[in-house]
Amino acid sequence: MPDAHCFFRFFLTACFILACFPERDRVMAADVPALSVVTDGGAVLLSQDEAFFKPFTEASGTAITTSPKGDALEQLKQWRSTSQPGADVINLTSYEAEQACDQSLLHSFTEQDIALGANGEPIMRDFFADSLMDCAVPNVAWAALMVVKPQINKRKQARSWKDFFNVKGFPGKRSLKKSARFTLELALLSAGVRGGDVYSLLSTERGQKQAFSQLQKIKNQIVWWEDAKGSIAAFSADDVAMGMTTNGRLFHATVADGFNGVPVWAGHIYDFDYWGIPLSSKNQAQALAFVKFATSPERLAAQTGWMPYGPMRASSQGYIKTHKIGGMGMKPYVPTAQRQFKGALKFNEGWWRSKAGVALDGKFKVWLEGRDPFGGEE
Repeated sequence: MPDAHCFFRFFLTACFILACFPERDRVMAADVPALSVVTDGGAVLLSQDEAFFKPFTEASGTAITTSPKGDALEQLKQWRSTSQPGADVINLTSYEAEQACDQSLLHSFTEQDIALGANGEPIMRDFFADSLMDCAVPNVAWAALMVVKPQINKRKQARSWKDFFNVKGFPGKRSLKKSARFTLELALLSAGVRGGDVYSLLSTERGQKQAFSQLQKIKNQIVWWEDAKGSIAAFSADDVAMGMTTNGRLFHATVADGFNGVPVWAGHIYDFDYWGIPLSSKNQAQALAFVKFATSPERLAAQTGWMPYGPMRASSQGYIKTHKIGGMGMKPYVPTAQRQFKGALKFNEGWWRSKAGVALDGKFKVWLEGRDPFGGEE
């Protein structure tokens, strides 16, 4: 097999070309009905193009044009208020989908609008984590997880966030995102709090104090990073033994840069995206057909051939194979693969945007400055 580094650099170059190429030139035929899709760019767009857009055009004759996503909720509101056609389909985060549904900005789905599982499984059993909404269909998940340098303890292997906070048993510094989000969740997970109790506990002073108490134990050992690249760059320091990163960044670093960190999936924190159809769409029949096609078990798994986003359907798992360019098996990198997904925590962006979440974010900044976030002396 040719060198994986070369394969992946080719992949990144393809992403750049795709992102810069004029959208009108990507329509396969000017005389067929076109479907307008708003989504992310770069590698995400390339993977969607290969897994969803091109195959849908080939199967249906419907060409697809794409445009970049901005503030999705504002876009949806503008299309509704001005009666502009806008997009026919839009890619949304779970928070955006929840808000759009609550504000009646999206077309509703029936069970018949969504493909059954690979073996005819009912959709309510096939989609993970009670993720189905009346007006949005989940597609893929990404994750924040723990990564460990090999052989930091030759007698035992780090297996959980509890080990992350055990500096004596697993010596070395820890790298974390300089943000209350994710950091305080994993602090509670390290203390043995069940995933289903994390956000309710963070809503209380008792739970907040418990999270900060855990962080305080390793505060002098933390190397902070602020962007995704920094999560891997932190490992270049010899004294950094463990860190948090995202599964996409880990995959990139492993394949493109030869990074040899060991992923620890236990207690990973995940979130996922949705497809929605704006009420302003003038092509709802085509849009419904696309969403049904793109969220079918096989199509969702097809995206893993280009990047390690996890299909949100149980029956997709049997279709996950290898990376189309690098040739490596993709299941070890996919957050919803059966071995990885057990015990995972769903990230709650809505909670962080609530009054309690905003207040806790402020307390985290106070703690970073070396002051007591609860008003006393640290």
